[in-house]
Amino acid sequence: MVENKKTILIILGAQTGEYAKGEFNRGLFEEAQEQLGKKYNVITTVIKDGFTVEDEIAKWKKADYIIYQYPIYWFMMPSILKKYIDDVYTFGEFYEFNDGPYGSGGLMKGKQVMLSTTWGIAESTFSGDFFDGADRDMVLLPMRKSQAYCGMSEMLHFSCHNIDRKANYAEDKERYVKHLQTVFEL
Repeated sequence: MVENKKTILIILGAQTGEYAKGEFNRGLFEEAQEQLGKKYNVITTVIKDGFTVEDEIAKWKKADYIIYQYPIYWFMMPSILKKYIDDVYTFGEFYEFNDGPYGSGGLMKGKQVMLSTTWGIAESTFSGDFFDGADRDMVLLPMRKSQAYCGMSEMLHFSCHNIDRKANYAEDKERYVKHLQTVFEL
């Protein structure tokens, strides 16, 4: 690890099964490593491969930036990603209580987080009636606010849509590379 480079932690929260093999998310996860490794120290976690809380806390302490790569299941994160957050975001490491306003006890201040998500719905679904006018970022509000509660600030998020009906990995990968180039000034 080069000492003068900033560090990015990339977390793959894909949960695989008979229907969802996780290849789309794995591909974006690997592409992010390749692109960002040109300028940054990159460390990773693949949740389904297992982790220890101590190792994850050490990775988080090293990281300047965090990217979560995961699919949206039933309009939420996969259960293994929720369990990861429940286990790793520990009191005294990620947050503490203080006399300030609610949510001001985050201990991960100075870190920035980006959500890179894949959805089975078309992006145009957000402009329809189904989400009651909520856009993508509003649907992701619980995950976004979990990061804010721990003191992190948000970067520009990324999403791929309609991947189970009209997937175009090559096009989405190209958009993702451009997104990473813009956000991380590659």
